[in-house]
Amino acid sequence: SGYAKLRFCGERAAADSLEYFYIDTCCINKTTSDKLRTAINFMFRWYQRAACCYVYLTNVSVLEEVANPEAYRISWEQAFRHSRWFTRGWTLQELLA
Repeated sequence: SGYAKLRFCGERAAADSLEYFYIDTCCINKTTSDKLRTAINFMFRWYQRAACCYVYLTNVSVLEEVANPEAYRISWEQAFRHSRWFTRGWTLQELLA
């Protein structure tokens, strides 16, 4: 949900002593293809200049009570690889920036 994403980012930004944050999926004007195209063209620059880049992975979850750290890591990596995040158009820009 949009509110959960805003809350997550606000909490992370505050914990990292950041004054501002920007959420691409909430802040990009998608009313026309021209505005969307312009925003996408600037996204790499925005990510590159950011002090921090958070990724809100709504569909990635693992059991928190795994006794074996290696089992936890493997579980997290498998969930991460199957995240919807990899289906988004600007994921590569986020990774490279």
